[in-house]
Amino acid sequence: MKKYFLLGLIVFGCLAFLFLIWKKEDLVPLVIEGKQTRSTYLVEIADTPLKAGKGLMYRKSMPKNQGMLFIFPYPSTVKMWMKNTYIPLDMLFFNAQNQVICIHENAHPLDESIISCPYPAQRVLELNAGEIQAKKIQLGDIFSLEKR
Repeated sequence: MKKYFLLGLIVFGCLAFLFLIWKKEDLVPLVIEGKQTRSTYLVEIADTPLKAGKGLMYRKSMPKNQGMLFIFPYPSTVKMWMKNTYIPLDMLFFNAQNQVICIHENAHPLDESIISCPYPAQRVLELNAGEIQAKKIQLGDIFSLEKR
């Protein structure tokens, strides 16, 4: 009996370790550069309808300097909301040239109001609330994804 318990514990530990490695590899370095600052984040990429639809819903927290980058196939009027999202977020809307065109700070958890940009956006970056002010991110700043 002890042998099976120990074996189960080892298998569980290995699976947990593999899950942590797998999740870490899903994070991509993203750099935002502007006149006043250079900020680096590790981001999850939401580039499919399924990933974009779920976004950061149901999460209770997000580590500092992490975020989620939504990538849409072409520039359009992007509409976001905070339904089932429990953490306050800052949102940056980018055009096709990866330039910040709209900023929305401190989106409130569980708020179902539409958050959008009046200009066609192709990407949206969600960060923990307060990041835009703390890192002095401004309209016109540009992001790039770094290769690992």
